[in-house]
Amino acid sequence: MVVLKKALFIDRDGTIIKDIPYSADAGRIEIYHDAVDLMKRYSGEGYLIVIITNQSGINRGYFTVQELKIFNDVLIHYLQNMGVHIDAVYFCPHTPEENCRCRKPETGMVTAAATDLNIDIKNSVMAGDREDMDGGLAERLGMRFILMKHEQSE
Repeated sequence: MVVLKKALFIDRDGTIIKDIPYSADAGRIEIYHDAVDLMKRYSGEGYLIVIITNQSGINRGYFTVQELKIFNDVLIHYLQNMGVHIDAVYFCPHTPEENCRCRKPETGMVTAAATDLNIDIKNSVMAGDREDMDGGLAERLGMRFILMKHEQSE
């Protein structure tokens, strides 16, 4: 019998890190500490931590899949040094016009993670900075949604 796990699905840009549109420059990563605290809390309660992120910059030609993977590896390393273990990262490379099934608020990234990692979606949580994208995804799957808003320090 497979035991299903709970997960904290968490958006990347604007939630874990400051959103810099269409950037894969790891030198520009700025991590939000309240997101780190949230991930630590859920991880401590036995949840998997899964980043799900729309990355249309790939299909728009701003950066490659390899450049995105390097960026994510750097981010994961930084988070690990802050005491956060990331179990997986799922990304959608498509533009909105491509009407794919993985781009948030569509559910493809979460359902793929649920299959790959034996996740109980109904008892999992979605955290993000956008009610339309992240909240919409959570609503479609019947998950609790945590809206993350950060003070901009400009």
